[in-house]
Amino acid sequence: MIGLLTLAAALLAPPTAPPDVPPLHPRPTPPPAIAPASMLARYAEALAANPTPAVLSFEYSIDQTGLRDLQQTHRVFRSGNSERDELLSADGKKLVPPSIRIFLSRRNRYALEALAPRPEAYRFRYLNSVRDGRHTDEVFATTPRAPGNAAIVQVTIDGLTALPVAIHFVTRAHGGTGSVTFARVQKYWVATSATAAATVGQTLAIEHLAFYRYRFPSTLAGSTFSTPRPLPSFRPTP
Repeated sequence: MIGLLTLAAALLAPPTAPPDVPPLHPRPTPPPAIAPASMLARYAEALAANPTPAVLSFEYSIDQTGLRDLQQTHRVFRSGNSERDELLSADGKKLVPPSIRIFLSRRNRYALEALAPRPEAYRFRYLNSVRDGRHTDEVFATTPRAPGNAAIVQVTIDGLTALPVAIHFVTRAHGGTGSVTFARVQKYWVATSATAAATVGQTLAIEHLAFYRYRFPSTLAGSTFSTPRPLPSFRPTP
């Protein structure tokens, strides 16, 4: 019992530093390698010059817990706003043939141009700098100039390309929060991962996505976005 009381007293006592160790102080935020105003000017120019692939394909995995637990892998083909989404596996089971959905007017929700906060729509405030290999990225808090149902609240700008490497967002519905990361694949800047969380009722729903196997063909077959025909049905043999 004495040992437990001594341990409890030690845990409750205010921490003290040894006499030969000076008290710790938070490190000051390092100065930005590039002046924030200059970085934001580069950022606006980089967004304007960033190429958008007219045709692409990629795969993604999704893991969801909370309201509904699921694990899926998909393969996507896009040309303009047309999209073919093939469900390859669900909850560890491979689907042969895959389940196919066709969308003829659907923007790429995870494209850089759809998510990156722009100076004309957001106010930027420098927060800090973070090391990224041999260069330094800059982190900015962002505030929308007009209210909406969702908003970007933070963006990390790559010190080399001046393009976003990560954005953080919030939603009004269910107190949602999340983030999306980006990186270069060939000459394009594309999403590599996304996370989101929201509380629906009393349940916390969490979703993780990973994007990979990007391809950028010059064109796709004309049948790519044709509505798939159902498999023929046969009457049972009497």
